[in-house]
Amino acid sequence: MILRSRHLGAFAKSNKLTSGIEQALTKPGIRAALVLFTVVSLYTLYGFSFFYQDPLSIFFSTEHGYDRFYSQTREVEALSYLNDAARSDTPQLGKASANAPICATFITVGRNMSTAGRREYVDAAVGSALAKMSPAERSAVHLKVFFADVPDAAAAHESYREFRNLNIVDEMYTYDNTLPELVKDQRLEVLEMLASDRENKHSMERKSLYDYGYAIDRCVATTNASYIAIFEDDIILADGWAARTLKHLKNVGEMMQEPERKKPTKGVPKPGEVNDWIYLRLFNQDRSVGWAGGTSFKGNNAHIISVAVAIPLFVLLIVGRRWFLPRSVARHIDGWTILVVCGLAVPLCIWLFFASGKASLVPNFPGVREEWFGCCNQAVVYNREHASKLSTFLMRRSRDKKGGRGDMLSKDFAFDHGLSRLTAYPMLAQHVGIVSATNTTHEEAQQIWNLAFEHYKPRRLAAQHVRDVREMFGEEAAQELLMMQRT
Repeated sequence: MILRSRHLGAFAKSNKLTSGIEQALTKPGIRAALVLFTVVSLYTLYGFSFFYQDPLSIFFSTEHGYDRFYSQTREVEALSYLNDAARSDTPQLGKASANAPICATFITVGRNMSTAGRREYVDAAVGSALAKMSPAERSAVHLKVFFADVPDAAAAHESYREFRNLNIVDEMYTYDNTLPELVKDQRLEVLEMLASDRENKHSMERKSLYDYGYAIDRCVATTNASYIAIFEDDIILADGWAARTLKHLKNVGEMMQEPERKKPTKGVPKPGEVNDWIYLRLFNQDRSVGWAGGTSFKGNNAHIISVAVAIPLFVLLIVGRRWFLPRSVARHIDGWTILVVCGLAVPLCIWLFFASGKASLVPNFPGVREEWFGCCNQAVVYNREHASKLSTFLMRRSRDKKGGRGDMLSKDFAFDHGLSRLTAYPMLAQHVGIVSATNTTHEEAQQIWNLAFEHYKPRRLAAQHVRDVREMFGEEAAQELLMMQRT
C-alpha cells in the first residue's frame, strides 16, 4: 500500500507538471520566447559552422579560423610548377618584353625558412604567378624578382641561386647590381644599418619603405609598362590573376572617364580624367572591410537602430491587433508577445547581424570599386602616370625619422594629389606569411587575411580563367589555354 501511494503521488506530480507546461504553452508570450530561443540556437549552430573564418565575427575560431583551403591547393600547384621548370624537358612559357602592359615585381628578403622546415615564401609566390598561366598572359607580364637583402643578397637569401638557375623571370636584381656606382657604397651602408637593427620595428619599416619605392622606380626605369604591380613575397596568387587584372584595369579606364563620377573637391579626383587614379588593390584584409564598430552592441549603433525599429513595430502590432487583424490571429499577440518581439527579438537580431561579421553576411560583389580605405601592400597595381612621383615620395620618407607604413603613405599621397584608390573583388591574392620580415608578431601576421580567397573553387576559377583570356586576348589564346588545362 505504501509503495502504491508513492507511485500515485509521483504520478500526480508528473501530471501536475505536464499540465503546467501545457498551460504555459497556451500563453502567446511564452510561445514567442520559445520560438526566439529556437531560432537563435539554430542560427548560433549555423554561425559556428560557416562563419568561423571571419576574424570580425563572434563565431570566429582561433583554432581553425585561418585554415587554408584554396591557397593551400594553389601553393601545391605553384611549387609543382617550379619543380617542373627545373627539368630541362619541360616546355617553358617564355618571357615578356619591356613593352608588356604590366611590370610585376616581387620584393623579397631572406627569412631563414629552412630552420622552420620549409622553402622561402617567394618560391610559392612566384610559382603561383606563373602556374597555369597562358603564353598570351606571360607575354603581357614583365616579371621581376627583387632580392632586397643587403649587402650580399646571394648569401643572405636561400632562393637566390635557385631563381638564377631556373631563369623563369624576366629580371632578378639586387641593390648591389643596380645601384648607381656614385651612390652605391653610401646607400648600401644606410640600408645595411636599417636592415641589421631587427629589434627595431621602426628601422625595418624604413628599410621596407625604401625597398618598395626602389621596386616601383626599377619598373619605370627599365620597362614601358602602363601598370606597375608590386607584390610582397609572402602571398599566393589565384589561377588566372593576370587576365583578370588586365580586365579590371580595362574597367578602371572606363570608370575614370565617367563625367559624373566625383565632384572635384579637395582630396577627391576630378571627373573625366583617364589617369586620375593611383592604384588598384588586389588584396585587402577582412578587418579593413568589416563593420566599423566590431561586434559590440553599441559599436555599430545597434542600440539606436533597435529603438528605431522597435518603436514603429510596437505601434504597428498594437494598432494591427486592435483594428486590422482577425480575432483568431490577434489572440496570439498579447502584451508579452509584443514585449518579446520588440524588446528582445529586435535588438538581438540586429546585434547578431553585425556580430556575425560583414565578410560572412554581406560579402563584396565582384568588380572594381573606388575605396578610400584598405590595408597592406601585399598586391597592388599602380598607374605608371604617377608611379615615379610616388616612388620618390616613399624613398624620401624612408630617410625621414618619422618613416611610416607604405600602405598608409600611398593613401596620403593619393589624397594630397586628388587621385582615386580602387579595389578589385574578389581578391586575387592571399597573404600566407607567418614568419615576418618586419618583426610583425605571429598573431598580427595571421590577421592579414582574406576569407573570400579561400572559398575559390579550382574548377570554376579555371573556367573563369578561360573566359577572361578569351575576352582579353582572343579565341586562339583561349583555346591554347584550354589545351594546357587538359594536359
